Amino acid sequence: MKNRFSVLFSLIVFLGCLIALQASAQQQTEATFRGNNQHTGVYNTSGPEKFNQVKWKFKTGGRIFSSPSIVNGVVYVGSNDSCLYAVDAASGVLKWKFKTTGVVSSSPAIDDGKVYFVSFDGNLYALNAKTGSKIWSFNCGSEKLFTAPGIHGLQPKKQMMADPWDMYLSSPIVEKGTVFFGNGAGSFYAIDAKTGQKKWDFKASSVIHSSPITCEGMVVFGDWGGRLHALDQITGKEKWFFQAGIDTVNYNQVGFQASPAYSNGVIYTGCRDANVYAIDAKTGAMKWKYFNNYSWVICSPAVSDDMVYFGTSDTHRLIALKAATGEVIYNTNLQAFVFSSPSLAGKQLYIGDFSGSLFAINKKTGTVEWKYTAESAKANKLNVLNDKGEINDAVFKDCNNYNAMVNVMGVLYSVGSILSSPAIDKGVVYFGSTDGYLYAIQ
Repeated sequence: MKNRFSVLFSLIVFLGCLIALQASAQQQTEATFRGNNQHTGVYNTSGPEKFNQVKWKFKTGGRIFSSPSIVNGVVYVGSNDSCLYAVDAASGVLKWKFKTTGVVSSSPAIDDGKVYFVSFDGNLYALNAKTGSKIWSFNCGSEKLFTAPGIHGLQPKKQMMADPWDMYLSSPIVEKGTVFFGNGAGSFYAIDAKTGQKKWDFKASSVIHSSPITCEGMVVFGDWGGRLHALDQITGKEKWFFQAGIDTVNYNQVGFQASPAYSNGVIYTGCRDANVYAIDAKTGAMKWKYFNNYSWVICSPAVSDDMVYFGTSDTHRLIALKAATGEVIYNTNLQAFVFSSPSLAGKQLYIGDFSGSLFAINKKTGTVEWKYTAESAKANKLNVLNDKGEINDAVFKDCNNYNAMVNVMGVLYSVGSILSSPAIDKGVVYFGSTDGYLYAIQ
């Protein structure tokens, strides 16, 4: 009898531990950019299969490029008003906000009761996730945008220009007590999560606004020089790098603005050289690449069930490829540039575009099942969109100099462009928009 009770007690303890581990894994799933430290974009929860309503929307003081993270019923997101926000997921009521001195276009990571994020003021911040109080900050010097002479063929040709399409910062990830992130000065850092002290740093060839992943004992990220770097997590020593395309004429078809994703020994990433690459994680050797007709791939690919999903800029596509070969499964036309990364939940894929629309797409067939269009896009006060919801060609008329391009960006953002990547939890999709709102859609 005593042995029976002992076995029963052991079984109960085992089941309790298993449930706790599953709960912990579920929490971690939603606690960082792209859902996990491999940035697969997979959310182990359900999403809305049809549009029911806007559950709530929360107004910030600036455009939102940051992607939300969700932990314990709280949505964390940055805004270009220089604040990080914590918002109740059920009600949309503000819990707290933290003010920095630079735009917050990185996405937050939450680990062990702390929320980590990067601001354009050059700091990595660690805050108390419940209260928003600062625990520590690490300053890595001035942030900057990618800059090149006559970028995108704009005039004057010899003038150094900050790229107006460089709108994200590197989003940190946390693994085994270390925070990893890069910055605009081209440095990549490993920071002690408890103390905020630097463990090591690595100097890349250019600006780092790609967000890192961890896999196979490495941390992997891209830079604006078109290099994908794989570093040892413990030492920071480079194991390999992969060189993508180079453009030293217009500096248009170059640079990893996208963040990589990892699955089953392979790293998948898009590049501004218009390719999506599949890279062997151990060697850095290319397995295949898919060319997108000179259209940038800014979003981070989603990977699931031997499929790779990504969006394109000028061709306005959502594309699904076979992960093993790069063979096209489907190619769906959206309405505008796609910088938002696809997120997967259940049978559906969720993604936004520059037209101010969020699309829910059948992930197997590529069929658009429903979409939500922001009120600012419906109002269309600056006539950015045509009757089909696509961007009017006239928006880019006479856009051959730098100041004109900067002004055009503001015009595009007026329709509530969705550059934020959706996060999904318990049947609700959360995302930010350039209209300044954080949305909850169910």
